[in-house]
Amino acid sequence: MTVERPLGCLACACQNQCLLGRQREAVRQRWSPHVAERSFHKGDRLQQQGRAAATFQVIKVGTVLALRSGDDGVERPVGMFGGGQLLGGMALLQRPEALSCQALSAGRVCEVAVAAVGTQALADAEFLFALAWECADINAQLADWARVVRIRSTAGQLAGALLQLASLQRSTLVRLPSHTVLATLLATTRETIARTLRQLGEQQCVVRHDRWHCEIHRARLLALAAGNPPLQKT
Repeated sequence: MTVERPLGCLACACQNQCLLGRQREAVRQRWSPHVAERSFHKGDRLQQQGRAAATFQVIKVGTVLALRSGDDGVERPVGMFGGGQLLGGMALLQRPEALSCQALSAGRVCEVAVAAVGTQALADAEFLFALAWECADINAQLADWARVVRIRSTAGQLAGALLQLASLQRSTLVRLPSHTVLATLLATTRETIARTLRQLGEQQCVVRHDRWHCEIHRARLLALAAGNPPLQKT
């Protein structure tokens, strides 16, 4: 794990998506001495449901899988997050985390020790108001993933999942998680995911660049997610 000082919000591509990056300059300057940047690896557990986080983090680069366990104690995927995503935010409200988060790829986070936030009185009323908006956005993202799972066809579900990935990666060139991750998230099988991805390629909804990347055709995927046949090529 590599820890270093970040170059600063103004040099960061995620500034407009980041809770810290969107703050006024005076607020960012108060937080800046306490912010460190570190790398993480695929498979790392970045947040644990039921535990108070020791650090408040914002993802700079990478994709994570959000998981939630119920009364049966079994963790199940409920969505995916990407750059700009807040992790450990509940610790600033002295609450345990509602979700676990596991890295699907290598990446980087900016983080601040929760203890420093308290001792330096960094979380003033203005910041807490922004934090509340961030939590509302997280709820909306989770609702979008729940909506995708409710689409009736597997093709529609996968189309919806690809649109969500394009949104969180802010690109029409989507880095795909493994077929196993997609299958678990959409409650189907790896074989079904592989077959449906091939079908989406044949219908010109996606263009596969390699095993891990595809270019999406947004309008065609939207039609599938809405339960309509793919738009005809013009």
